[in-house]
Amino acid sequence: MLSSWILNLINLLLLPFTGDFFKKISGNKDVKEVVSLYPEDNFTKIRFWDAPYIEVEKMIIKSGIITDLGCGEGIFTNFLAMSSPQRKITGIEIDQERFKKADRGLKNVSFKRGDVTTIDIPKSDDIILFHLLHHLPSYKDQEKVIKNCISSLNENGKLIIVEVDIKFSFKYLISLFVDCFLVPWIFEKRFYTPVFYRSKNNWQKLFNELNLKYRTTNLEKGKPFTHVVFEVTQ
Repeated sequence: MLSSWILNLINLLLLPFTGDFFKKISGNKDVKEVVSLYPEDNFTKIRFWDAPYIEVEKMIIKSGIITDLGCGEGIFTNFLAMSSPQRKITGIEIDQERFKKADRGLKNVSFKRGDVTTIDIPKSDDIILFHLLHHLPSYKDQEKVIKNCISSLNENGKLIIVEVDIKFSFKYLISLFVDCFLVPWIFEKRFYTPVFYRSKNNWQKLFNELNLKYRTTNLEKGKPFTHVVFEVTQ
């Protein structure tokens, strides 16, 4: 299958770049154990290298109910579960093939298949949208999902949004190429899919319009893509 061939080629090309990263985090046993849960390919290593999983994990409650919307193969979801057994986590994914790869048998995590724009989101202490919103069909759907997430938070709960930051840079152009072309080729069996990016200022404007509080952190240092994180509360 062409998509599998492309993914294998990407793994082969990018894997050498992960070496220095894994040397730096050699003391993180949770990362090692999660990588070992996915012995069939090297995609997990690449995701820890290109995405700020380690930094975002520190922003999430150590004990409580967590929902990871658009969890893909469950790499970050399982990392959250491995990092703190006191977490009870639900990962939700719409793609059948990615959903089937997510469950690795950890006791404090479960997975459901569903569309984040229509599914009933469980009541949660923290809800995560990790590079999900820009893949939704429209800006209105983004706002709808954010509102649904906020209404599904327990008291003092937090919505954590990780997104691409629009700015003219090489990292942004790489992000755009990956999201518009590579992701559709590999996961959606299509040549191109539009994405609905917002600038950091535009996200902040939306949160203000919804009367939400937020904290903004840039986490692109040492990463091939741009990453901006919003910790959103009521």
